[in-house]
Amino acid sequence: MWSKKVSGLIGMIVGGIWFVANLRHVADQGFVAIGMPLIILSLGAIYYFKNKGEN
Repeated sequence: MWSKKVSGLIGMIVGGIWFVANLRHVADQGFVAIGMPLIILSLGAIYYFKNKGEN
């Protein structure tokens, strides 16, 4: 199994790439275009930084 740091890092990378890719749709769709990527990005960051002492 992957460690929690790697899982959080993957979440931040996927959420960040998806967020940047959807920035061009914000003018048309508003927050709907970037809502899910922001959730994935923030949860990945929380998962990465929350348990620094654990594997």
